[in-house]
Amino acid sequence: MAGISSIGVLPEDCVSAILSLTTPTDAGKLSLVSSTFRSAAESDVVWSRFLPKNYAEIVAASDISGESPLCSKREAFFRLCSPILIEGGKKSFELERFSGKICYTLSARELAITWSSDPLCWSWKSDPQSRFAEVAELRASSWVEIHGRTRTGRLSPNTLYGAYLVVKTSEKGYGLDLMPAQVCVQLGDALQSSQGSVWLRRKEQSNLKMESLFYGNRRERAIKLFAADLGDNFDSNGIRDVRQREDGWSEIELGEFFTGEDDEHLTMSFLETKGFQLKSGLVVQAIQIRPKH
Repeated sequence: MAGISSIGVLPEDCVSAILSLTTPTDAGKLSLVSSTFRSAAESDVVWSRFLPKNYAEIVAASDISGESPLCSKREAFFRLCSPILIEGGKKSFELERFSGKICYTLSARELAITWSSDPLCWSWKSDPQSRFAEVAELRASSWVEIHGRTRTGRLSPNTLYGAYLVVKTSEKGYGLDLMPAQVCVQLGDALQSSQGSVWLRRKEQSNLKMESLFYGNRRERAIKLFAADLGDNFDSNGIRDVRQREDGWSEIELGEFFTGEDDEHLTMSFLETKGFQLKSGLVVQAIQIRPKH
């Protein structure tokens, strides 16, 4: 506490400069130390450091541009800690509250989904649980291929990120549990890449026994084909599962990557193209990119 007390005798602008080198969480905690710290911690000097340089442009191009003006940088920061829609409502932007890192989301309409314009394969509809106007639902197709593309300049530099496909499956869905899907994240000229595999839906043991009576070892043959294509990248014990979220959706981790100082191309992919069986019932909301901790 002696160190904090000695800082407290500095001019307020010096304290603000020091606090700007911490994190939003630290600034909030230190504001409780004294009235000097509180005043310094609420200054624009501190919170401008936690905001992206182009935050004013982001707000102006968002769905909150018509709201009452933001009176301070601190108010702007906490407003951006809640998701805002940008670029015609097809993307979403928010700041991580405790670190100030950027989270960025591409809606289904911003993704390259094979045959998504064919109403026999995919349908577009609204969903009350989605932050976006439309989601894509798989009607029937043997080939599911989804790509999301953006640039790392839209994200925070020098940060470890994860990319997540936000989905759910309808009760009437079928063909999603025959074999795992392949996921991949590529950065720049593929010098940095992350690959893996994931089950969209796990079969119950009773269903596996019943399936083996009707189809023999078709499932095992399909997985072997999948493993042969992946080579050394395939690990049957390392196949990930879909993770449930608190918002009623599930997410699939597509991979991770590290942003440097350069603005590079980023490609995130999901493919289930080896099973050959018809698949239905997958509902796609978005790909979310957020810091990993």
